[in-house]
Amino acid sequence: MSVEPPAYVEIPPYASLIRSRPISPPLGSRPPTPIKIPSQSTPLESLNTPSANGRFNVPSMLLSQALSSLPSPLPSQGQVRRPDGQQVLASARDPLSLPIMTANFRRFIGKCGPVFWLQDRVEEVVMWRKGTAYTGAWIAAYVFLCYYPRLMLLLPQFVLLHILFTNYRIKHPENEKTVSTPSTAAADMSSSAQPPEGTPDWFANLQAIQNLMGIFCDVYDFLVTQLEHLTWTTPLTQAIFLLTLFSILTLLPLLPLIPLRPLFLTLGLTLFTLTHPSIQPLLPTFARLLTPHIKRRLQRIIDNDRLRKQHWAARLSRVSVWENQRWSAATGTWSYSHLRSGDRKAWTPGEEAWLSDDSIRVAGSEKTISDLSFTLPPGWKFVETEGWIVDLLEGWQILTDQEGWIYTNDSWVDPQPMPPEEWRVSGMTRRRKWAHRIYYTSS
Repeated sequence: MSVEPPAYVEIPPYASLIRSRPISPPLGSRPPTPIKIPSQSTPLESLNTPSANGRFNVPSMLLSQALSSLPSPLPSQGQVRRPDGQQVLASARDPLSLPIMTANFRRFIGKCGPVFWLQDRVEEVVMWRKGTAYTGAWIAAYVFLCYYPRLMLLLPQFVLLHILFTNYRIKHPENEKTVSTPSTAAADMSSSAQPPEGTPDWFANLQAIQNLMGIFCDVYDFLVTQLEHLTWTTPLTQAIFLLTLFSILTLLPLLPLIPLRPLFLTLGLTLFTLTHPSIQPLLPTFARLLTPHIKRRLQRIIDNDRLRKQHWAARLSRVSVWENQRWSAATGTWSYSHLRSGDRKAWTPGEEAWLSDDSIRVAGSEKTISDLSFTLPPGWKFVETEGWIVDLLEGWQILTDQEGWIYTNDSWVDPQPMPPEEWRVSGMTRRRKWAHRIYYTSS
């Protein structure tokens, strides 16, 4: 049955009419279609073009059209050299070719099983997947190696003995009456090393490759966002540079005095502690609370580096201002306008006694600290190379949130880093401290 296209659809003269297929029965009423895996004997050239009998596959057609013009040389063997005699890099050994790509991908799927087996075993140990006793035994072995580090030189021999004993058990099973012939044992070992295409082990390797690609992309995306601080495009680049130089100059004379055994023991036990199932749920909270403080210390290093000569020669101090807000349960917002008549003002001086209520003047909508102006005592000036910053290290016994706020109840007491849920009904307040350094000049 053919369906006429709508009148507004223009059909080019070179287009061919594709006949519609008969309607297939529902998925639940027909048997599943088996997956056909190309065998090793399938000609690689046949993979360049879509099958005429198969279904219309747009990605396969586009890939085929994109690679159809590429040459199809055989994979090179050994080292490849340019006409000038220089050796070609391994990444450019073979030209881009769909047959070579297909052949190498087939080989890789069948041979990458040991890599993912090792990855799973390491994950089981480090992430406590098989229980405390299993990981605890590996921790004891690690502690023993830290105490006798020269045993690491014997590690290749122990690995080789483990492989030999494992293969011996495969070749001579204890619970079997019949002994396998050498040819059978060799066939079993070869089949376990490279599973045939279409088997569950082969698909397991393919699934592991798929997941590893996703993990690699996730890690890459995370590192790219962090590595921007190394490209001199953010203020933290200068702090990282100074910290790196300072650490090198500090550690050089101390290298002979650093005990390597306790150092590696501490690093290893710290890794096992951070990956423990009872510790992992707490890590995001600690990271969320500690990251602003680490950034604040790095920002202080940057500010110190920007100080001019007259600042270092003069007496330095700091002035602080409190920003106060109240929560409105009716509107569900924080604002200065929600402050009551007996509350604090929106902006109040800090405890350093450099400012008074009269010395803080509102020059705008008082929504930001830039809307305010201040009068300092005679002889004191604000440091010109920096501005007002949120003080995250102002001496509270508890941590602030990421923006520096400390939450209190309706009476401005009982400070908390995050407000309890019942305060949203009963009423709550919050405040944070802004700081700016000042210096004394006789003029």
